[in-house]
Amino acid sequence: MQIFSYKNIPIRLHRSFLILAGALIGYEYFTLGWQAAAAWLFIGGVLFGSVLLHEIGHAIAAKRFGFNTKSITLYPFGGIAVIEMKPSSTEEFWIAIAGPAVNFAIAAISLPILFFGYNIFSFIISINVLMGVFNMIPAYPMDGGRVLRAILSRKMSKTQATRKALNISRIFSWIFVAAGLWLNWFSLLLVGGFLLYIIKQERRGLELINGE
Repeated sequence: MQIFSYKNIPIRLHRSFLILAGALIGYEYFTLGWQAAAAWLFIGGVLFGSVLLHEIGHAIAAKRFGFNTKSITLYPFGGIAVIEMKPSSTEEFWIAIAGPAVNFAIAAISLPILFFGYNIFSFIISINVLMGVFNMIPAYPMDGGRVLRAILSRKMSKTQATRKALNISRIFSWIFVAAGLWLNWFSLLLVGGFLLYIIKQERRGLELINGE
């Protein structure tokens, strides 16, 4: 579902985002009241804004290299900027790192505001630092995984680099699944499962491209 556009880039919300957000806020409202629901609505708003700016960072970096972004779609656990054309390893490196850089920039800009007593910005800082660090974990297709592939592509073919990045990503994915089960963090379990699914699809795509 398209909600608006930024410089002719459609900004879309995946239906799963609306379903999960509605279910969570509705649950909080009926179990703990409107204040709890309002708190989660605020948290969701901060997450939404941070993820959106993160993806716009990718789009701006891509534009500087002459690539257009077809769309930005926001999911419950992140977003995807669909960039036209395939960048070189150097271009992919800078495009991938631009998203986390935006999150760290938001945190840095928000930090001085804390000295004026606006403690609410401590949450904004925490969310963006966490988002920036998490996205730099070398698990493809997260930004860190794309950075890893870009670095590997300087010494080997793009196909070989993708395979190595996917192998490393699978290790991190299973770590997420195991940690989610051990700590009883359902969200971490979902992230691990989602990454394993993406890795499987990427491997299948490589096989089709190379006729394996």
